[in-house]
Amino acid sequence: MQRRRRALSPLLVALLAVACAGDDQAALSEASAGASAGASTSAASASSSASSSGATTTGSGTSSSASASEGSSSGEATTGDAATCPCYAGEGPYCAAEAGEHALAEGCVIPALAGHEGDLLSCEGGAWSLAEACTEGCEALGSGALGLDACLLPVCSCYAGEGPYCGAGVGEHAAESGCRVPALAGHEGDVLTCEGDTWSVGESCSDGCEVTTPGEGDACLLPLCPCFVKVAWCGTGTAEHGLTMDPPCRVPLVPEHNDDILGCDGDAWIVKEVCELGCHANAMGVPDTCNDESSYRLPFACGAAFTCSQGNNGSSHTGSQKYAWDFAMPKGTPVHASRGGVVAYAEVRSPPGSQCYDPPGILEACHNKANFVGIRHADGTVALYLHLQSLKVKVGDVVKQGDKIGLSGNSGYTSGPHLHIQLQNDCGIWFCQSVPLKFADAPNLAKGVKATSGNCP
Repeated sequence: MQRRRRALSPLLVALLAVACAGDDQAALSEASAGASAGASTSAASASSSASSSGATTTGSGTSSSASASEGSSSGEATTGDAATCPCYAGEGPYCAAEAGEHALAEGCVIPALAGHEGDLLSCEGGAWSLAEACTEGCEALGSGALGLDACLLPVCSCYAGEGPYCGAGVGEHAAESGCRVPALAGHEGDVLTCEGDTWSVGESCSDGCEVTTPGEGDACLLPLCPCFVKVAWCGTGTAEHGLTMDPPCRVPLVPEHNDDILGCDGDAWIVKEVCELGCHANAMGVPDTCNDESSYRLPFACGAAFTCSQGNNGSSHTGSQKYAWDFAMPKGTPVHASRGGVVAYAEVRSPPGSQCYDPPGILEACHNKANFVGIRHADGTVALYLHLQSLKVKVGDVVKQGDKIGLSGNSGYTSGPHLHIQLQNDCGIWFCQSVPLKFADAPNLAKGVKATSGNCP
């Protein structure tokens, strides 16, 4: 058998050429290049040969190899040229961050995503675009066809100052002002706290929250009081008593029936009597009563008309003065008794010429320096008339309703000439806690109302 002659490999030929050329660097470079080309050609030839050989020997092996090669080729095309993601939740808005997560999971791309991960995208007909740049980020509530994804609104400020707010009121403000309160969700009936424009849950309210003064006085509603009235009690008195109980509680019929008589029907609170002219709080142990037609008249002359400059719970009518009334009137206006009785208190604390007789405005030195008259009535209450210029009665005098008791002025701690009147239970000193006072001739009196006196003989 004749022996087959083995051909020299291109690499060996190249090395022999280098040896012949000696130390010639150019020849070496050229040989290396030729060797590389030859090696590539040889490798390709060998691969082709091996592939053909494999096909001849094992058809299944060829099939497997070809399949793997095609798969590799296909994989490279998908990675380098991925398909655009469809509108996977229908046409509409999408938060970019969530759309990006979908693209990553599905191996598709969203061309509009780059640089807009915190913004709102839109997908229409399979095409993606930037819908809105979101300064506060995007909130994913329902993508695409649901149409709920949207840019986050700015956070609401402490719009009424730092402090407590009822959640329900905050929600209304947020809706009207186009802002959001992150702590609100699920706490609409609780107290929220705002400090430095940062909102948090201040207190969970089992009975809801009472809006009084947002940022200052909003608080959880107290639990309902068990009905504790034995006979008859003015609404305001029941409410005040409830706050002294342990634990403090609230009366369900107030403030709507502050000036009416409340009572109990078993365990239920009831309105026993509606008081057209207000309710009179009697001494403890004596049932409260409604004011009658003859009880109180306006404290100035029959037919005279003056404007109420401050009513109950006004700017300075708080605490012990919460049920007081102020009437703006010139100095020297005659003041008449609203109801008959006996003069129990009468003092001139600022005589003519003194610093507080007619001060130019509010002076701290004029606290408790007003000239006044206090008339005790048959039921033990006292009507107090303040800031008088002069007195026409003295302690012990008996006066009838409509009698002149002094002249109005500007004495004491006052911002200008006016008459201050309040009804109070007699506590043994001239100034006590006020109680509701209604005038028969001005049943709808309120701040700003000009009332005409029916305090006639």
